[in-house]
Amino acid sequence: MEDSVKKKGKFHFKGERTRSTLIIVAVLAVYVVSIHLNIHWLYTIITALVSAGVTYELVHAVGAESKLLFGVSIAVSAAYVVTVGFHIRLPHPMVLLSFYVMLLLALTVLNHRRIQFIHAAMAFFASICAPYALSCFIRLNDLPYLNGRFTHLEGLFLFWLSFTCSWVTDVFAFLVGRKIGKHKMCPGISPKKSWEGAIFGTLITAAINVLVLLGYTLVATKLMGRTSFWLDTPLKYLYVVPLSVALSVVGMFGDLALSVLKRNVGIKDFSNLLPGHGGIADRFDSCMFVLPTLYGIFSLIYG
Repeated sequence: MEDSVKKKGKFHFKGERTRSTLIIVAVLAVYVVSIHLNIHWLYTIITALVSAGVTYELVHAVGAESKLLFGVSIAVSAAYVVTVGFHIRLPHPMVLLSFYVMLLLALTVLNHRRIQFIHAAMAFFASICAPYALSCFIRLNDLPYLNGRFTHLEGLFLFWLSFTCSWVTDVFAFLVGRKIGKHKMCPGISPKKSWEGAIFGTLITAAINVLVLLGYTLVATKLMGRTSFWLDTPLKYLYVVPLSVALSVVGMFGDLALSVLKRNVGIKDFSNLLPGHGGIADRFDSCMFVLPTLYGIFSLIYG
């Protein structure tokens, strides 16, 4: 009887994981379609919702319970993404930022029984860093605004570059590591990660990115009649390899960084919103490091 209960429970977990996977795939499909069709308002709203979710989970992870603190930090997080998505220039952003800091500190004073300093500190970190990082999805898609050096198609390629270096690296690192991984990367932080998985995951991602670049180049030159795509040199296929490796390493570092946070506060996942996958922050931990790195590189070179 006990075995049947265990089997039933195990089967139920698999069903929840399958449903969570389908939800993730469906939202991702809508997001990808909206970006490729340049439906600006739709992918801006989706990014804002994801950012708000990540902010909530990070603030909740440190034990915050104040609805007011959640409301303020989530509102700031979503509003930041909206300003980026609709190209709204805020007057005196540093002044607004300092006012925001003072507001959070005021909440700790006025409601010190429920809001600790660490709660306010995490609210600030989550509501500024998370939306900035995730809004780089939008910034990459808006690269035509960056001195006119890029087109929407180049922005789409960089979107996929960031996506593969964030998620594909993680998937293949897990699959390969589970099969042949013997040397643990950081056993005190993430026991399942291995050096073998990290290396193979990075190399597979680099190979996929070369193929993605080839595909976009063929679309641009053969179907759209353009003379070049992305970088006007055959060496672009070589350039994408070290870029992919660097971004994959950054993504794995981001994953480990948020794993440290989870261990510090004694939780396995940031939430159970997506059973079998954890929370939104668990799915976008790598993205929050890869996206600003990739956008920063192109901003410094071409901005």
